[in-house]
Amino acid sequence: MEKLTILRMFFCFPLVGLLVPDAGILLSNYPGHVPLMHVVIETALLVCIALCTVAIAYGKRRNQDQTNEASFS
Repeated sequence: MEKLTILRMFFCFPLVGLLVPDAGILLSNYPGHVPLMHVVIETALLVCIALCTVAIAYGKRRNQDQTNEASFS
């Protein structure tokens, strides 16, 4: 579980590194466009972060259910 948390954290670093310059391009007066490869990478990183988050939540819920069952037995 801890490894998933660390993996999710390390997926956030390149995502922020790509989002900051892309946001600068979109907010500036310079008529530029966000490269398609950045969009693909950002989407893939968001999917990986979401998968890690779901796996962490599932693991926590599973541990809570086992704890609750053990306390009633």
